[in-house]
Amino acid sequence: MTSTTTASNEISSTDGGSKPNESQPGSMSAVMVTEFNGPIVVEHGVSIPDPGTNKLLVKITASSLCMSDVAGYVGHVGAPLPYCPGHEPVGVVTAVGTSVRGFRVGDRVGFMPASGTCGDCPECISGNHRYCSEKVSIGFNGPYGGFSEYCLADPASTAKIPEGLKDEHAAPLLCAGVTAYGALKKASHYQTGGTLINVIGVGGVGHLVVMYAKAMGFRVHAFDIAEDKLRLGKDCGADEVYNCLDAAAITEKCAQSPSTIVVSGAQAAYDLGINLTRRRGRVIAIGVPPKPISLDVLGLILKEKSLITTNQGTKQELIEALEIADTAGIAPIVELKKGLEEVAQGYQDLSTGKVVGRYVYRFAK
Repeated sequence: MTSTTTASNEISSTDGGSKPNESQPGSMSAVMVTEFNGPIVVEHGVSIPDPGTNKLLVKITASSLCMSDVAGYVGHVGAPLPYCPGHEPVGVVTAVGTSVRGFRVGDRVGFMPASGTCGDCPECISGNHRYCSEKVSIGFNGPYGGFSEYCLADPASTAKIPEGLKDEHAAPLLCAGVTAYGALKKASHYQTGGTLINVIGVGGVGHLVVMYAKAMGFRVHAFDIAEDKLRLGKDCGADEVYNCLDAAAITEKCAQSPSTIVVSGAQAAYDLGINLTRRRGRVIAIGVPPKPISLDVLGLILKEKSLITTNQGTKQELIEALEIADTAGIAPIVELKKGLEEVAQGYQDLSTGKVVGRYVYRFAK
């Protein structure tokens, strides 16, 4: 998911223990959020977990930063403190639980947050285990997340990375990519390739919506208020890009589409998205507003427009998103960072709108 939440205090990095080269055997380093809006701590000497019977132990090689991480940091997602953030990790399997099948040591994998699901409820049976009431969210709960050197992965949320995808390009696809693809799959239920999709907001998720939409054969018009994001949209294949600071002028001159995907969480983005959607069309919501917004329900009813929400995707959709990225050459726009010590600054940059595309942190292989 994506959010427009911003941090209220300055984010700082604190060394929470011994230096990395002083870690004891069987231990690792991990980023920890110990208080909301407080210092982001890099702790050393954290015990490497055991996969037990039903998990995979993964040595993280790359992990990217998502706006949802900032939402967790400011306390908007109910994450219990302290916890290790990061929910877009790629790595190599180093140990396999005794009851796990389908994975082996040496597999290069990525995984979504849902872990510890029951496997028997309607959500799990339908492939939507991310809604299981017993779910624990990796990257928002506990000491092992994507910003640690090792992490436990649930096989139900884990996919193998296609050989042609680099780690730094695969990492953003584990949340931003599958979210973008999941929204477009919903749009594809109502319109075919060659037709127009409007995309409101061209940032870390939005640029991937543009890329996947083009790979799926849609025409794309992209909208943003920032010129660097509009250049990003054009570079990613958008047929037209529009600065929508003057929403009234944009509504007057731009084509309406059967589906509009709103990636920004701003009130103005949703207002524009509704206006740019045809009668009987669908507004597909990805962007999470920082507070409740108002909608003209009568206007929706009179033109029979629908508001549809989307949240990440299923494991099957993740597998499809990775395969399409591999075959279509989808490579997220990333800026590489080195190691855990740079994560805190990334939170600051993301919360203040300085990131174009995604920050990805590379760890030693």
